[in-house]
Amino acid sequence: MGETDSDAPALRASDSEREQTAEQLRAHYEAGRLTADELDERTDAAFAARTAPELQALLRDLPPLPAPAPPKAMDPDRRAAWRRLRHRAGFLALLCLAAVEIWLATGTDGQFWPEWVMLLAGIRLAFASWAELGPGAHPRRRIGPGDATPPRQ
Repeated sequence: MGETDSDAPALRASDSEREQTAEQLRAHYEAGRLTADELDERTDAAFAARTAPELQALLRDLPPLPAPAPPKAMDPDRRAAWRRLRHRAGFLALLCLAAVEIWLATGTDGQFWPEWVMLLAGIRLAFASWAELGPGAHPRRRIGPGDATPPRQ
């Protein structure tokens, strides 16, 4: 005859399922639903469990945990500031590359003078990064291209 759900063999539990169950038990302990002894006992049972129903039984008398808060999205102004910094960094990298190309084209005798261009570009990028992303940058952020709205205060 055909197997019914109660006759079907229980699915084996994975290591990650055991760890998830242990994390849920720790959260219930922190919420005060389990004592330290109960936590130890159930955690040991979770890591010894072979099947998914054994893990489910450890949580059966506990309420479901609230869903974790979704991650905060990055502020659109900050995202625009990062975009401007990437653009500026790309421009300065091209400037440094052009200086090295000129140095190579004119002969590599003498001092490597493009290092001064690179140093100044790095300093300029550091100041721009501080202005865009440092403390107090939010009120100072410039209006992006095509944006007619002033920065939020």
